[in-house]
Amino acid sequence: MMKRKRVLWAWATAIVCAALLAGACESQDGTGPSGPGQLTVSVSTTGAGGAAFLLTVTGPGITSPVAANSGHLLYPHISGNTLRVAVIGSHTAGALLRFSVPDVGQASSYNTTLNQVAGSDNNLQSGGDYTVTIPPP
Repeated sequence: MMKRKRVLWAWATAIVCAALLAGACESQDGTGPSGPGQLTVSVSTTGAGGAAFLLTVTGPGITSPVAANSGHLLYPHISGNTLRVAVIGSHTAGALLRFSVPDVGQASSYNTTLNQVAGSDNNLQSGGDYTVTIPPP
């Protein structure tokens, strides 16, 4: 009887250790990779699309913003944990810009706001027609 308890205890300990090791390989929220990398700001619209976007992205350690489309122009300004960026170029849906972060596993701690969007005629469009997100990697 005593030997059986030791075997059960050994198996239980092994299972707990394996679970802890597996958890160490995931992000803190348990949904994917962790470590340095890039996050993406994506845009979708119910309208015809925009030609100029002014966005604000907040979160820790934002660096190196780049346009997701090589045909777009990017005008970024980083101050502390805030990236304000203008992206110029026709866009209807999908990745708009990318930025580097110290831990992609913390994607949920980054937020983005679409401040303004203009159409190809340079007139401001309704921001309510657009959705901006930072999907997990």
